[in-house]
Amino acid sequence: MAADLGGCPGDGELLQVALLSGRKIQLAVQRETTFKEVKEAAENELEVGIRHFVREDGTVMGEAHMAWTIAKVDLHEGETLQAVAGYHLRIRRDAQVLVDKIVSVNRRGFRNITNDLAGIQLQNAEELKCIVQVIFKKAIAEPSCVETCARLAGTLKGCYPEFPPESDSQKPLSFTRALLTICQEEFESMAAAFEALREDGTKSLSSEALQAELKSQKDMMLACMAFAGHLFLQRLLPMKVIEQATNDLIGTREDDQSPPEEHLIECVVELLTLVGQTLDDCVPHGVNVMNACAARLRDLARLRAEGKRVFSSQIRNAIHDLLDWRRNNWQPPMRWEHRAEHAL
Repeated sequence: MAADLGGCPGDGELLQVALLSGRKIQLAVQRETTFKEVKEAAENELEVGIRHFVREDGTVMGEAHMAWTIAKVDLHEGETLQAVAGYHLRIRRDAQVLVDKIVSVNRRGFRNITNDLAGIQLQNAEELKCIVQVIFKKAIAEPSCVETCARLAGTLKGCYPEFPPESDSQKPLSFTRALLTICQEEFESMAAAFEALREDGTKSLSSEALQAELKSQKDMMLACMAFAGHLFLQRLLPMKVIEQATNDLIGTREDDQSPPEEHLIECVVELLTLVGQTLDDCVPHGVNVMNACAARLRDLARLRAEGKRVFSSQIRNAIHDLLDWRRNNWQPPMRWEHRAEHAL
């Protein structure tokens, strides 16, 4: 029996996934099914955590390919994907049960949960990444839990062993390094999925459905930025990561390039709203980072093309609020429901 990944009966195709042990399953997929969805369905059916897929021609499909669709890869008829497993699903399930409890517990309960998580015996790097993935996905799925998940990660730092690198050119994998890598890879995957949806979504979705999907993707990106910000506040991410992230998303004043997309500006505003005061308190480098970001955002808010503002009033007002908050020494701003657009 094939596991169904959605769509109407008969309008898709069957994809076979096999483990090195020889165990095989069939998944009913659609052309728009992503390999991330294939991976999650295969993990549930096979009860293992999948590190990556290998096609019959030897092509390895890892994290960078998870946002790709079945249509984009153009699998030939009858092709079998080889799934390379990295851990038993029990690790993920045990961690998931514990992480799901963190919302409704008091301080003592939180301590018990972190102790139980720290007590999970890990055998390899894939199992360590599995623990991190569970915490990350909880934060993204429930933005109200972002700060708690970051605090959980801060408590778990140092509780797990480092694992040897896969190659001589890499460093040993620690909990903190796994956290940074997963945050970066997941955000890049979200951004790629957003762009793919915006480019190809009109082919399969109505205008309303497309806008809803785009909003959902953007909300996940904003949650990812918020999680990164709280990790920085927990001293799990260094300042250079924050600096690099803002440069990658919106560029610098010296960049001679096309303006960034609005959703990327929103991500930077979300991040700086959380970490801006801490950056300003870190003299001199943090202040320099904040000054550079503020100057770039101010330029973007003023940007015009053919006599018209490049960015929407919503984006310009979000930038103004952030800069105004900073000018006010990060004191809580006055809020009112109906205000005129600021002249930037």
